[in-house]
Amino acid sequence: MVDNYKLDSEDEKILNELDNLCGVVQNKEVLRDIIFYIKLKKNNELEFDNYNIIIRNNSSYNLLNDLIKVCAKIFLKYNIIENDGICYLDKVINNRRDDPFDTIKGIDESIIVINDRKLRINYNDELDKLSQIINKFKNKVFIFEDTNYCEGQTDGELGKLSSFRMTIDKISLDDKIIHCKNYLDEHNIRYKKQDIKDYANVPFWILKNMLTKLLIECKTKNLDFVDKPILKRNKEFYLKDTTRERKQKANKKDEEKAGREELDELIGLNDIKKQIEKILNYVKLNKERGQMPSLHMCFTGNPGTGKTSIARIIGKIFEEENILSGSGDFVEIHGRDLVAKYVGWTAQKVHDTVERAIGGVLFIDEAYSLVSNERGSFEDEAIATLIKEMEDHRNELCIILAGYTEEMKNLIQLNPGFESRIQFTINFPDYSTEELLEIFNSLCKKEKYKISANCKETLLNNFDKAKFEANFGNGRYARNLFEKVKFEQADRVMQSNSKSIDIITKKDIESAISTISYNEKEKRQIGFCS
Repeated sequence: MVDNYKLDSEDEKILNELDNLCGVVQNKEVLRDIIFYIKLKKNNELEFDNYNIIIRNNSSYNLLNDLIKVCAKIFLKYNIIENDGICYLDKVINNRRDDPFDTIKGIDESIIVINDRKLRINYNDELDKLSQIINKFKNKVFIFEDTNYCEGQTDGELGKLSSFRMTIDKISLDDKIIHCKNYLDEHNIRYKKQDIKDYANVPFWILKNMLTKLLIECKTKNLDFVDKPILKRNKEFYLKDTTRERKQKANKKDEEKAGREELDELIGLNDIKKQIEKILNYVKLNKERGQMPSLHMCFTGNPGTGKTSIARIIGKIFEEENILSGSGDFVEIHGRDLVAKYVGWTAQKVHDTVERAIGGVLFIDEAYSLVSNERGSFEDEAIATLIKEMEDHRNELCIILAGYTEEMKNLIQLNPGFESRIQFTINFPDYSTEELLEIFNSLCKKEKYKISANCKETLLNNFDKAKFEANFGNGRYARNLFEKVKFEQADRVMQSNSKSIDIITKKDIESAISTISYNEKEKRQIGFCS
């Protein structure tokens, strides 16, 4: 008896069609349940009300037909419907009110689709008519397309008329990347993974046309591999900019600073800059020799010392100097983001995260949070998978592990696989008092504030004291102080009706500093206070 409820090869083949449909693949489990329900019902082991489905349509693309066609193949196979036609009943109800239901063409043979929003022209009346139709055709399949803003309302009104629910999601960039890879794999066309991410970043309807044109070019020219220039040329054919748009893009590009320029303009970090320059020279030379080295790095140091900023700039330079062939994308996560809740999910989560960063930089902050005292934990699974991904994609992206110095040393000692895959380790020192003042002054200059001459000593004394506080935030502390100073300055200007709205005074800074001290005292008070 149990064998009757296994999917046969034809069932599996139909279900697998969902794999190539962006935005609907998550409905495979629901369709599998429908197959089992059909079998149970035919054996008189279950008696649900109907085969009807509410489909929540969140996509602006016309994916409903694609999903219904796959459903129709199952219903046809098990003789629930007589053909794969689709009868859009909402149009009939609204436009042919006087026709008897049993004379509507297709209603007794096809899947019947009703758009909930269109049905609401005269809702109470239409719902009564709809109930009559469903009662008349109890053994047929009704699909309610839910495009209403309130899902709960739709479920409350139509839920009793349907046994199943599906969704059509918005098509994400990840969906489009998977679609591209599946399409090219299906037609035996090879590609580099890092090139697909930028290629697929277009509206889905354009992407489908791009892939068709790409396939024609490959077949007519006998190509079995598409490189970055081919993909770029194919994409540009469908994304031809107007003259005005080209000028706007050119102007924006001119306004952006190059990666090396951004690196030079960072305050302090002189030793770090020299190390980055040596790394770039080493990587470029070895690439020219055809021996591309691993790019993975480890950044150690206290919070606010510039680790994230340097990582972003590295990604930009790698893209500008064609060290990596991606668009310099920067993916920033916390170490705990790689750990999933259930067995078997963590490895896939790590893999998906790495895939997002192909061609750019994956920055894992507080990577030491993956250390666990339990053997075989989810954290161990995340580390093992990450080490494998670092090896598999050593030439396709730069993975940077970052965190406190001692904690990062412990992570690497406990997991020797990291040591052989991390090519460069950089330690970020704390900022000096003068550098913190320079950071504060640069923030003022950027937002066009002017500082009174008597403020320097107050700021230097504060930075000197703050450096000895626990969890001192370095550059982050200077930025937070600047935000508090702006707040106090605005309050003073408005209360005094001052016309000097861009002047920061010594009083503004002292008020901000006292606020920080007060907040720190408040944080240390735990429990009841007298």
